[in-house]
Amino acid sequence: MIKNKISIIVPVYNVEKYLSACIESIIGQTYKNLEIILVNDGSTDASGKIMDDYVLRENRIKAIHQDNAGVAVARNTGLQNVTGHFISFIDADDVIAPHFYETMLRSLIDNEADIVECDFIRFANINEIGEHPYSGEPAEKIYDTAKALELLIKEEIKQMPCNKLFTAEVNKGITFPPGKKHEDDFWAFQIIGNAKRMVQRDEVLYFYRTHVESNMGRPYNLTRLDGLSAVEERICYMKEHFPQLENLAIKSFLQGSMWHYQKITKHSEIDPGMISRKNILNKVKTYHTKTAFKGWTFKQQFWYQFFFMAPVLFAKFRNGINIGI
Repeated sequence: MIKNKISIIVPVYNVEKYLSACIESIIGQTYKNLEIILVNDGSTDASGKIMDDYVLRENRIKAIHQDNAGVAVARNTGLQNVTGHFISFIDADDVIAPHFYETMLRSLIDNEADIVECDFIRFANINEIGEHPYSGEPAEKIYDTAKALELLIKEEIKQMPCNKLFTAEVNKGITFPPGKKHEDDFWAFQIIGNAKRMVQRDEVLYFYRTHVESNMGRPYNLTRLDGLSAVEERICYMKEHFPQLENLAIKSFLQGSMWHYQKITKHSEIDPGMISRKNILNKVKTYHTKTAFKGWTFKQQFWYQFFFMAPVLFAKFRNGINIGI
């Protein structure tokens, strides 16, 4: 197993407060055959200097500096520079368990899989991270391509790349869309669609930091609609490659449309002419078919029909009783 190099890509942008903790959690891994690629995406704080200091101390680290272009471009830059057999993405404000790569690589190889995913937890303070004991060996579930995609659509497999380890081969030709928010959503269905086998490991190995500057800490804005565009792209992908999952993908899009419409209505000042909400409704009409309702519960159908018939009233009512947001 020691021959298998893992390339780790860490996009870096203005995270001077958290970057050292992230890097230390990587260089302290029990698995040592690592290539650590830090991509400075035009940081205006001390992040770039922190990176360069680590390069002098640790020969497994490579620092790349570029003009600010967004996390998607930073990840793509990393992908252009990998030399490992396996690839991992880590966010620069997060940390990983000491045995993250040893455990994930063993799971990948033992199960002859292309992708492995672990559990993660969110934290605000590094002191919140403790041991996460299991009675016995953590469970592993193994899926073929179609099942993994089904679980991705159902959000039982996560879109995020950071809690995953995957082969370089399975990601061949797949990049992140420049200029898009929710770039993970465009990437996830493509790489899982390439995988012959995926493992889901029931063990917390990744720790996702939440703070004001993180995506989790930011208020809703219209750039979040990029995520809905990704879900629509996923419909087209399923129609072409996995037609048995097309209706499930449509259901996901319609439910996502309801959520975004309600959110925008709650923050109506960001959409004063209702242009974004009208665009959502026009898209919904495109996918409003009887076959799309197979597998919907009565409750799901009720809320959707309410939304379709009276979207403004639907959004105001749900916002008024504080559900679905």
